[in-house]
Amino acid sequence: MSLLNEENNFYNVDLLDLLKDSNEAVLPYKRIRFRRNQKILTEGAETTYFYIIEDGVVSMSKNTCKEDSIISFLGKQDSIGPLTLLGGAKSPANYTSISEVSVYQFERKYVLNKLLSSPDVFWQMNSLMQSMVSPMLEREAYVNLPSSEKVLAGLIACGERFGRIESDGSCLIPYYFTQKILGNYLNLARAYVATNLRKLEEDGVISLSPKPWRVKNFDVHRQKLKDNYKPYI
Repeated sequence: MSLLNEENNFYNVDLLDLLKDSNEAVLPYKRIRFRRNQKILTEGAETTYFYIIEDGVVSMSKNTCKEDSIISFLGKQDSIGPLTLLGGAKSPANYTSISEVSVYQFERKYVLNKLLSSPDVFWQMNSLMQSMVSPMLEREAYVNLPSSEKVLAGLIACGERFGRIESDGSCLIPYYFTQKILGNYLNLARAYVATNLRKLEEDGVISLSPKPWRVKNFDVHRQKLKDNYKPYI
């Protein structure tokens, strides 16, 4: 079997199952729930834990001189804390639940031992790190679009990962992606987000009420955005 095929087989193994697999008498994890808007990890704070999200959405943000700047969103099967496994135990970012969130919590030392002793865990962790980088790079592309396009781009980004496609081709944006959350994600003032949302509704692109927000003809707008600004997004 080639190395590439072996690597693909490793990717097909679930990281959570690998970490839960233990010969110890005591379970190596705890299941924890967070309410909406709870800090899970604080930037600069020491942490001894590694988390895998079971359900819900978490924002990853950096402290700035103004409000926190959201650089990515994490969802089911994403992890919180991989950047501290080898590079020290202080969190490089804030992780905040924007919906109700349930996680599996593992001791950092336990995960590190698994990483160093198991090729399966190594490949899964490598894949996980790659999957974390892509949304951050996409976000950088969105925030540098013309201001008039940013809000729709942000809605499309959230819809692609966390929305629900309806039979009419529209996409429902989860209620927890508020004007404030979008503003922090796109580096826009909340008032500017509100103005652009109303304009998009007037233009027939989205529907704001009744909630949740709905992006009409989702695939059409997503493709149009990519066509207009390729290769930037």
